Amino acid sequence: MQTSNDTFRTFRRVMLAGIALNVLLGLWLWWWPEGFLALIRADLAAPLSWPRYAGLAMLVVGLLYLPAALAPLHNRLVALLSILFRGGFALFFLFASGLLWLPALYEGGLALLQGVTFWRGWRADLMAKP
Repeated sequence: MQTSNDTFRTFRRVMLAGIALNVLLGLWLWWWPEGFLALIRADLAAPLSWPRYAGLAMLVVGLLYLPAALAPLHNRLVALLSILFRGGFALFFLFASGLLWLPALYEGGLALLQGVTFWRGWRADLMAKP
């Protein structure tokens, strides 16, 4: 019989990959904001403390998703909120000044992957119960 551990394996992998990317991108934005902003073709902010703050916030938000990655069934609310927030971030970047499509694609893609894998894991877990 499948356990909830087995059914959420793919979701956990997607979550951990997203967390690792958030941490790496957050550190990059925190330490080298000019290079990161040039890559995503965003306007250079003045003072640079604001993009650095955004990098630190990315790092913290990525770490706050950790409970959902470790035990998605027990932390359903965190898992669902992480999907919702990533979708919201994608919409924000789509409608931000300058149409920041690269961050929108990153957040939207992760939101879609997390949503699909969470749904499949949750459905498989429900079907495995008598």
